[in-house]
Amino acid sequence: MYKVEWSDKIEKLIGPYHTVVAEILNFVNEDPKFQVRSENDIGDLLIKIKDLREDGHCNYSFLEVVVRTDLKKHICELKYIGVDLFAMYNEFVVNYENFLSKEWTDKDLYPEGSIKILVETFGYFYSDLIHGEIFNKTIGESIAIRELRQELTLESTCPYCDINEMEFDLSSVDHFLPKARYPLLAIYPKNLVVACSACNDRIKKDKLYLPIMHPYFDNLDDYFYFVYKNDRIEIKFFEQITLANKKKVANFFKLFRLKQRYNKSGKRKLIKLKEEILRNVRRQSKYIEDKSIENIQLKIKEEISDRYENISKEKKIDSLTKLRLDYLNQLKKDEILKLSMYIVYEIENETSY
Repeated sequence: MYKVEWSDKIEKLIGPYHTVVAEILNFVNEDPKFQVRSENDIGDLLIKIKDLREDGHCNYSFLEVVVRTDLKKHICELKYIGVDLFAMYNEFVVNYENFLSKEWTDKDLYPEGSIKILVETFGYFYSDLIHGEIFNKTIGESIAIRELRQELTLESTCPYCDINEMEFDLSSVDHFLPKARYPLLAIYPKNLVVACSACNDRIKKDKLYLPIMHPYFDNLDDYFYFVYKNDRIEIKFFEQITLANKKKVANFFKLFRLKQRYNKSGKRKLIKLKEEILRNVRRQSKYIEDKSIENIQLKIKEEISDRYENISKEKKIDSLTKLRLDYLNQLKKDEILKLSMYIVYEIENETSY
């Protein structure tokens, strides 16, 4: 629902994941090259690793990790595939944004049976390797993926839905392009988005609709606004929004079932917001002499402006901020007269009573 700024801190935390994957896949292309599985493969691999570690010109950062973890087994598995995974990975990374926009298609063909190997191997990278003490002490100083969650769940709502306020234990790391379908990107940094468990684990799962917006590259606020009418929350696009971007927004809403969820949980917030505005203006109006509709309108506009300013300060921190801000704009534009007439009527009836 909102853009997540790719900060220097995020880059420092998980940016090295890209470097490590590129190094590993580049190493997969080097000798020893395995054609047929052999009991000696891991031994031959470790001999090569020993030579590289003694080579003063070798800059690979992962060699100690290979020796001390199961990474050596998975490197052998990647070597058995027999294709240039390094080139495939780099091409996908370069075209990641274009892929999201359907302006580029992954046309690389994988040998039969290799997808299963890739899913298992890169699944190991994500589930075990980057969470492991050996990897993190070698590559960085801490468990970076855990720190990423801590960083992005601190006083934050979910960037996908803006409904749920995220806590560490109620969030998870989503693979925006599902790792079951795009395993090479399992630890690609910009494919990892911290989101609420509802969006990631219960709603999105392994689904994907293209073209689509992405919270590291796009700010959905720039493309649409909410409208609450006839007891329904709908979206309308700003003028000059292209059909391509409308499709990307529509697919984002579809992927996270946002219309259904907003109509289920958002309407109460709007009703409450409107009631609070009416109640406050009515209370203030008791103490002014001129209770004309024009004066009441000014009071309502002031109340809406104050609310707008206060809610804006909580954007990305408090839930449903865009929905409430758009609703305030709607009230100010379309319903000031109606609201002021209602308050005047209430005051007059109370006075006559």
